[in-house]
Amino acid sequence: MKDRIDPAAVPANAEPQSYAMRSVVVNGFRLNYINAGSGRPVVLIHGNPGSHQDYTLSVFGKLSHYSVIAFDRPGHGYSERPDSTGTTVEVQADIICDALRRLSINKPVLVGHSWGASLVLAAAIAYGTAVSGIVLLAPAAYPTVSIEWWSVLPNIPLLGNLFVKTLTPLVGRALVKASLKDAFHPQDVHDHYAQRSAEMWTRPDRVRACAYDERTLRASLKNLSQYYSEIQMPAVIITGSADRLLDPKEHAYPLQQTIKNSKLVVLPNTGHQLPQTRPDAVISAVNVVWSAASDGSVTGI
Repeated sequence: MKDRIDPAAVPANAEPQSYAMRSVVVNGFRLNYINAGSGRPVVLIHGNPGSHQDYTLSVFGKLSHYSVIAFDRPGHGYSERPDSTGTTVEVQADIICDALRRLSINKPVLVGHSWGASLVLAAAIAYGTAVSGIVLLAPAAYPTVSIEWWSVLPNIPLLGNLFVKTLTPLVGRALVKASLKDAFHPQDVHDHYAQRSAEMWTRPDRVRACAYDERTLRASLKNLSQYYSEIQMPAVIITGSADRLLDPKEHAYPLQQTIKNSKLVVLPNTGHQLPQTRPDAVISAVNVVWSAASDGSVTGI
């Protein structure tokens, strides 16, 4: 089923709200998160790069009628990642699900944006009955994803350390600015978000984590995409018609055709950065998925 809606965007000069940060220890390192509200659980997963702040501009506060939690993925935001080796999409899905168990969060609806949607798909495949439903925002779903040229540099001996420690402070902000311009297009980049991103994303350890996640995504999606047809839970997929980073025809559209109990929402004149530019669509999708999950019917979507 395909819907077209055009909810109002957030003003470009809007400032994200601040929330108290908490942490949970998983596999020996600390995973950062924020939480609020009460009720049925909703878990928010950001893209690559990113942090919980991707959702605090507008989405997070408007979900307070749920028990909502937003994580910093391992190596992003304020979460630790001692070593990138082995921290693929599948491994990070395990880490997030382990954190949820430790926090006694049962059968949540998982919401993932871009790379985070890949993680949500991995969790849905691996943990099926432990997840009530999924919301996939501009999902990276198939191994046709493009790989940024700079992501291979941190892995090159000697040159990698030079790039991360010396060149990143010089060219990193320019790369962030260009990346955000493409991600938000055709909407305006949010000023406060851009400033915070430039500060956080260019830290050497964050650059390494982002680069590893970028490099390993294709291989993970090649494996995961074999199992999408087995996903049985309610799912809403949201895509922007003007997404420059992940072509809807290569990801969102075929994904909706593969997941049986799913709904595709196409936002006209909208780009990739949906949590910031189309928060009402995100919130509506969460409500739809929880409604279908509560009905206990696979035809609820």
